[in-house]
Amino acid sequence: MDKIVCEQDRIRLDRFLKEKYPDYSRGYFQRLIKNGFVNINDKYAESGHKLRCGDCVNIQFTAKEQTMLPSDIPLNIIYEDDSIIAINKQPNLVVHPAGSHKNDTLVNGLIHYWNQRLFPFLVHRLDKDTSGIIIAAKDEKSKEILSKQFQNRTVKKKYIALVDGVIKEKSGVIEAPLGRSSARNRKIIIGPMSKKAAETLFSVKKRSGTNTLLEVTPLTGRTHQIRVHMAFIGHPITGDAEYGKKSEIVSRQMLHAYEISFMHPGSGKRVTYKAPLPEDFQEVLRKMDL
Repeated sequence: MDKIVCEQDRIRLDRFLKEKYPDYSRGYFQRLIKNGFVNINDKYAESGHKLRCGDCVNIQFTAKEQTMLPSDIPLNIIYEDDSIIAINKQPNLVVHPAGSHKNDTLVNGLIHYWNQRLFPFLVHRLDKDTSGIIIAAKDEKSKEILSKQFQNRTVKKKYIALVDGVIKEKSGVIEAPLGRSSARNRKIIIGPMSKKAAETLFSVKKRSGTNTLLEVTPLTGRTHQIRVHMAFIGHPITGDAEYGKKSEIVSRQMLHAYEISFMHPGSGKRVTYKAPLPEDFQEVLRKMDL
């Protein structure tokens, strides 16, 4: 069972869950709520219930997830033990089955890799076109331990990002709250109605005449945080057509999750795993002499 503390006032329960788990549809959560798999402060509620800041939401995902089909997808495994697995996710790979992506996702690939003996419990996610390290737990206990660390913001993540334009400063901090647009596309935006605090650190690694290579550390874990924050300061991720512009030299956003650090759910010791840049990212850097 997942436990989440609401940080907003007057948001519908089903909408809140959709924002927390964007890989699932709002209808999916409405069914869970209707069937009693979701409660607020240990009391059952309806989809339209308006949450208050500080409300504790408990959600039990159903066994429907266990029926996912295996897919023979090449996996770049960085580390694996009895509790967790760390994968260097390739670009253009969806993490979890949802919407039109029912198969051929990272979850389907892990089910195949484990010969359907285990089900992967993902504790975080990466966008389809973002490459890099992602962690999955092998059991409910490990998932709960890791999920709590993400909620308490004790997990440390670092990204490599190529952005448009030349950033003159050696480093910087971006503090700008994020929220979802009320428009149909529900994009993540920065504006007066945004209530989720978000903070991102960046430091310059290299510069070319047109682009800047950064190491980026998100201190909060908001959806699309790095992409929106970099666009906010006028330096969108290169190739990010949603928050920046299409690129003639790349076919996807140049964002890579290269390091993650957390307390291991089995040993209790802090561990750090790193994922090297994929070939397409390295090729772009070579072309730019970065």
